[in-house]
Amino acid sequence: MRVLNCLPDPRVGGPQLRALSVAEKLRERGIETSFLLPNGTDAFEQRTVERGFDVYRPDLPRLRPPHRIGANARHLANLPSSTRQIARVFDAASADVAHVNGPLNVQAGIAAAADDVPLVWHFNDTSMSWPVTRIAAAVATRLADEIVVAADAVDDHYFSADSSHRTIYAPVDVNAFDPDRIDPSVDRLPEAVNVDSERTVIGAIGNLNPIKGYEYLLRATRRVVDRHGSVTVLIVGKRLETRAEYVRRLERLRSKLDLDGIVHFLGHRSDVAEMLALFDIFVLSSVAEACPMAVLEAMAMRRPIVATDVGGVSEQIRDGTHGWVVPPKESGSLATAVSQAICQSEERRRRGKRARRRAERVFSLARCADRHERAYLAAVDGEPAAEDVSPSTVS
Repeated sequence: MRVLNCLPDPRVGGPQLRALSVAEKLRERGIETSFLLPNGTDAFEQRTVERGFDVYRPDLPRLRPPHRIGANARHLANLPSSTRQIARVFDAASADVAHVNGPLNVQAGIAAAADDVPLVWHFNDTSMSWPVTRIAAAVATRLADEIVVAADAVDDHYFSADSSHRTIYAPVDVNAFDPDRIDPSVDRLPEAVNVDSERTVIGAIGNLNPIKGYEYLLRATRRVVDRHGSVTVLIVGKRLETRAEYVRRLERLRSKLDLDGIVHFLGHRSDVAEMLALFDIFVLSSVAEACPMAVLEAMAMRRPIVATDVGGVSEQIRDGTHGWVVPPKESGSLATAVSQAICQSEERRRRGKRARRRAERVFSLARCADRHERAYLAAVDGEPAAEDVSPSTVS
C-alpha cells in the first residue's frame, strides 16, 4: 500500500513529527508513505528525505494565521490551480490512499476525491472557531472515506454531538523517551542558567506561540517563586518569525514580574528527552491543543505533569492519577497545582510512574501505527476496521 500524506504546513511541528514517525513504523509493515508539502521552510523536507521518504512540493501557497487576510484570500483564489497540481502528485506517487492533515486542507481533499483516491481526513486542531469548524466538518463529511480525529475533544469541537469518528492519538516513542536511558546532565544548559540541588526545575516545551499560553505560566511562576523561593523555569521552544511580537511581550512580562534570572527561553532544542530529564515538573500552560506530543513525551519520561484542560489533555492524563489538570487561562490554579507538586515529592513521583505506564500501554508508536493501518484499510475496503481497546478503560 502507498500513502500520500498531505501536510498543510512545511515547518517541523507536532503533526509533522507524528506523520514521520508513523511512516517509519508503517514501512516495517510494507506500507510506504510519501509526503506532499506546500511552500515554505525546507526543514521538515530535509529530515524526511534523510530518512528515505519521497517528498513532493508543487508550487502550493500555505495557509496563514487568520489575521493574514490578504494571503489567505490569495490561497483561496489559487484553489482550482492547487487542486489540479495535487491531483497530478497523486498520480506521480501512485497513491493508494490520501492522508489529508488539517481541517482546512481543502484542496488536497478535493483533489483526492476528484481523482477517486480513498481519502482519510485527519482533524488535529482545536484553534478554529465557528462557523469555520462546521464548514470544514461538512466538507470532510461529504468527501472523506474515513474521518479521524486527534482526540475525542477534537471530534466534539468540529462535529455534531451524535457523530463519532475514529480517534488516532499522537504517539510517543517510549524507547527514545526512556528515563532509564537518558542522562540528565546540566552541562547541556547555558552557563547563565542556575540549576542546583536546592532548586526545583520547572519546564515547558513548545514553540513560542500564543496558543501555548506562556504568559499564564510566567504569572504563575511569580506566585510559585513568592511561595517557594528557589525555582528555575526552562522554556524550550523555537522563536517563530511570525510570532515575534508575542515573544517580545513575553520578554517584557518576564522583566515586569522580576523573573529575568529565573525564567529562561532556551530556543529550539533537538535534545528534548534530555531536557525533560532535567525537569522536576513539566508544565503545559496552553489555551488550545489537540493531542499535545509534549505531554506524551513528559509521560514517557516519567515526569510529574501539570497541564491545562484543553483539547485531549484530559484523555492523555487523569487529574489526581497521572498528573494535575487545571483550567486554562488561570494563573492562580496553575500556580497552586505546581506548588502542590513541589510540596508533595512522593505523590509527584507516583503520578510520574503511572504516566509512564499509561504512555506504554495507550500511546506507544506501535499502537498509533496500528490505528493508522486500520484507518487506511477501512478507507480502501470501504468497511469499518475493528478498533482496539478504548484509552478510557486503561489506567
